[in-house]
Amino acid sequence: MNKKILFFALLLSLPLFCTAQEVPMQGLYQDAQKHLVALLNIDTSQPEPDETAAVRYLYKELNKHGIDWDFLSPHKGRANLLARIQGSDPQAKPLLLISHLDTAPAGENWSVPPYKATLLDGKIYGLGATDAKNYTAAHLAILTHIKAQGLTPKRDIIFLATSGEESGSDTGIKWLAETQWEKINPGYALNEGGGIIKDTPGGQPLIFAEAGSKMYMDIKITATGEAAHSSLPLEENAVYRLSQALAKVQNFNPAARLTDTALEFFRKIAPFQEEDAQTTLQLLLLGKDEEKQMAAEIIAKDPFFSTQLKDTLNPVNISSGTDTGASAAEASAVLNVRLLPGTDPDEFFEELKTFLGEEEHLTLEILERPQLPFPAPMNGEDELFASIERTAQRIWPQSVSVAGLNPASGDGEFLRRLGVITYGIGPVMNPQENTPSPHTADEFISLEDFEEQVAFMAAVVYDFALDKNIVPPAVTATEQTTQTEEKNEPANQTIVP
Repeated sequence: MNKKILFFALLLSLPLFCTAQEVPMQGLYQDAQKHLVALLNIDTSQPEPDETAAVRYLYKELNKHGIDWDFLSPHKGRANLLARIQGSDPQAKPLLLISHLDTAPAGENWSVPPYKATLLDGKIYGLGATDAKNYTAAHLAILTHIKAQGLTPKRDIIFLATSGEESGSDTGIKWLAETQWEKINPGYALNEGGGIIKDTPGGQPLIFAEAGSKMYMDIKITATGEAAHSSLPLEENAVYRLSQALAKVQNFNPAARLTDTALEFFRKIAPFQEEDAQTTLQLLLLGKDEEKQMAAEIIAKDPFFSTQLKDTLNPVNISSGTDTGASAAEASAVLNVRLLPGTDPDEFFEELKTFLGEEEHLTLEILERPQLPFPAPMNGEDELFASIERTAQRIWPQSVSVAGLNPASGDGEFLRRLGVITYGIGPVMNPQENTPSPHTADEFISLEDFEEQVAFMAAVVYDFALDKNIVPPAVTATEQTTQTEEKNEPANQTIVP
């Protein structure tokens, strides 16, 4: 076991995971891992996920602890599960723990079975390991442990596992908001989308809490050409024309924009950067307009920082004819666009058209546009973010908690539309590291990172909903070293359901 997460190995053992309030937590992580394995062994992948089997597993676990639940289904084969522990104060707005059960399609090039949890070299592989069955497993473990301890929270704690998030949430949170909201109606929510960044220049952990998301838009670009037998190459080939247009798109560089969320994000992380980076950030935050743009272009060379400063677009699908004996008269690509809150989608579209220029053989159309008005990001000035920050400080005294934009989209958008104060917190993330991520082959989460995620999420829930600090006192370096030496890495094996 790496020393960097030793603290959490200690944190989750019974003798140490206690405070003056004596909250026993033995088995929390073991239960969360058991739930994750079970959920990974259930195929809920798009394009036609059937979440019913996953919901069945969840309600059987809830039954073991006497927790009432509702099975909410818009139609056969699609399922959401809702459960609640009642709080003692009816004036305290409920806390929602939300995650989705469906996953992206498995895709190609998996080296392990995508629909079977596989334990290999200290990692759990499987479709949904980080998006988002790890969240469902953690939420279920936290909820059942609170119930098992006989604790009554001050506010209701709601568990919600949703359908169809990967395809727009029409069978999940959107449908629930339209037809079942009186059964849910939280004031606050913890969702996916955030993470713990430890690899910072100053060594201080950065707790990134998703406070909002970028707007989703799809643009289709189509090139026309002359159809011909494939033995007769022509300059007017539609695929060539599309390729030339996409090469131009690669150089499309919208101006950076410093939103209020980005301003606070970069302000908070600036003191912990290297000297040159601090200078650049100071120009971004305090410089003149030209200096800000110059600094933004430098900062945007980092892919993650770019998402906080710029509207982005990425080609995701290319199509043309299917007959290898002929060149098609048309070739097209879909550009997936992620816009900063406040960007006008139509203005962005016109800017892209102008950049590509007037070409008779080239057309653009919007396939999907954001629903406006778009919900504003959270500002980090509410009691839920204060609880996240307070908990992080207890665990990592030198940590910085910052609210930022999730480059992707998800259920959080719909919750914010309904006025629910929503943040995403998650496991260790490293934007610089090229490791398998959600929606790619061999998706995994390390046992260490999952343990850390469960511990942090549990501590936030106990702090916010039960007014309990379950973070033990920090251990000494000597204790850490001794404990590390006693730990053994798990053997390579396939997890059996």
